[in-house]
Amino acid sequence: MLRHFFLIAAMLLIGGCGDVAKLVNQTKVVAAPREQVFAKMFGDGSTFTGLPLVTNGGSDRLYELVVEKSDPEWAMVAPKERPDAYKVKIAVQMDIPREAHLLYSVDDGAIATGLKFNFEELAPDRTRVTFQIDELTGHDTKGIAVNTIKLHQIASDALRKLDDFDEVKEAS
Repeated sequence: MLRHFFLIAAMLLIGGCGDVAKLVNQTKVVAAPREQVFAKMFGDGSTFTGLPLVTNGGSDRLYELVVEKSDPEWAMVAPKERPDAYKVKIAVQMDIPREAHLLYSVDDGAIATGLKFNFEELAPDRTRVTFQIDELTGHDTKGIAVNTIKLHQIASDALRKLDDFDEVKEAS
């Protein structure tokens, strides 16, 4: 199931034509400790069952899924903007409980982007969660742009998991 989530997320990360648009960060502050907020959004790691764990443990983790042209799942992730692509990598890089970064790469960085969540501890019982969309990078990005609408949708869905916590209004 998670494998399908990553495949869908990858398809949504790249899309459209034109220049890369400037993106606005979004923020949510909740009345809960940072560790609880991180756990609510990303679970205890069981969320990534089926993905190979690349690191040796600790608070830093890297989960990746690599789909190559010869794999049966290729049709689900093949980038339409790059028909000659041979590999798509989707990774989740975590620095628990400080940040989580969803990374998307085509052909070893020819096209790359991502979605990063930061968890800032404001007080022992207050946490600010922000997300930002990475700029499109790589040597083969001409004529394509990040599908920002879909990435904002993915981020908003992730932030909705925090609705169980009381939201804190920040001073203006």
